[in-house]
Amino acid sequence: MTDDIAAVRPREVLVLCGSVRADGYTGALARYTAGCVRQQGFQSTVWELGQRPLPIADPAYHHDPAANPDPSVREFVAAAQRADAFVLAGPVYHNSYSGVLKNALDCLSMAEFDGKPVGLLAHGPKLTAVQACDHLRIVVRGLYGLCVPEQAVTTPADYERDAAGTLRLAEPGMRARVNGLVASVVKAAQR
Repeated sequence: MTDDIAAVRPREVLVLCGSVRADGYTGALARYTAGCVRQQGFQSTVWELGQRPLPIADPAYHHDPAANPDPSVREFVAAAQRADAFVLAGPVYHNSYSGVLKNALDCLSMAEFDGKPVGLLAHGPKLTAVQACDHLRIVVRGLYGLCVPEQAVTTPADYERDAAGTLRLAEPGMRARVNGLVASVVKAAQR
């Protein structure tokens, strides 16, 4: 019976937002991505590191992150273990991705990523923010995750504020690009 329950469990994508800014571009990008995931029929969980921070990774739990005594780390590890796929979204900091995103990845192990598809997103002032995706691709490979070839990099011109003042991804071409990335992640997760 357990196998039957696992077979009908909705597939889930963990969208990890590597920004601490409460009303930032990366958060808006992560939330838009989560909506795309739901439109594809998967469940999505957005973990915004600014709202749900993690302590500095403790190497004592590198091989068994679920044994970490910090409840926020254990909750994060459980979310990663449940995930069938990941989307990592980060701002570009000094030509790479943010330290809080690196720390979050360091709170996990290869077991959480092994063979799972991963999509990469970045935001920066210019398209050179692609360097954050380049660096994340290397880290994901080290975690045995499988990066999809599509990636998306946004700039401030891709966003606008709605009537309520909430920042949202608005540029149609970039929305299509993110939708395509999510479609690739979802397709790979169904294999």
